[in-house]
Amino acid sequence: MNYYTSQRLSPSITRITDFTGVCCYLVEGEEKACLLDTCNGFGNIREYAETLTDKPLFIILTHGHIDHAPGACWFDEVYLNHADLKLVHQHASRSYRLERFSADPQNQTIPQADYCPDFTGKYRDIQDGQDFDLGGVSIQMIACPGHTQGMMMPLVREERTIIFGDGCGVGVLLFGENSSTVSEYKKSLEKIQMLQDQYDLILRNHGTFTSPKELLGNVIECCNAILEGRASGQKIITHGIEFFIAQAVDEQENRLDGKTGNIKYTADKAC
Repeated sequence: MNYYTSQRLSPSITRITDFTGVCCYLVEGEEKACLLDTCNGFGNIREYAETLTDKPLFIILTHGHIDHAPGACWFDEVYLNHADLKLVHQHASRSYRLERFSADPQNQTIPQADYCPDFTGKYRDIQDGQDFDLGGVSIQMIACPGHTQGMMMPLVREERTIIFGDGCGVGVLLFGENSSTVSEYKKSLEKIQMLQDQYDLILRNHGTFTSPKELLGNVIECCNAILEGRASGQKIITHGIEFFIAQAVDEQENRLDGKTGNIKYTADKAC
């Protein structure tokens, strides 16, 4: 079964989307290619990516969650901010994925043999500001703790494109031991805000996959609303967890005020 489709976004960037609707990004230079995230780990994403590029491939994981990291098992050179090591060892494990995904009716027809194996290599650490030169195309990795402690945002300089991924979006999730508090998250976003003159396009890994530049400012406003006691108080269930949501939404989770960008958070993160 072919679990992937692709769309060329620019001469250097291709979006690869798996059958669940999660995407990752292939970035190509003149000498090397990099896969930014690896989706859910169904099938062999390396074999698929090699139909799109003939350049040597390596992996950068933006964070360690189950829908971003598992496909890295097919590669030898894999980078991840080590703040997410504990998280990735849980979420990318085959046993954890089998347990989580098999409970979803959408996935029950997938043969167990198509769940990729465990990653047996060593995750190479990523430092804040680290550059990866692909040959005429470079990726700068920017630390943005919040959704996870090891959350990274890749900036493709020559394309003036930043991948916010799960780090800033229409419903950023802050919960559990791996997420930051709202005040810590706000500091991360303010750092990204200082780089706004370096990018024109924002890409994400879910939903519409793209966002307008005002997204960042809107999510910072959400942080302020939570910290100042002005959040909506509305509750919403996501992944079986009850969250508060910063700005009120309709049944499709669109903000009632028409803006884009929101935060879903548990009570312990509202500080």
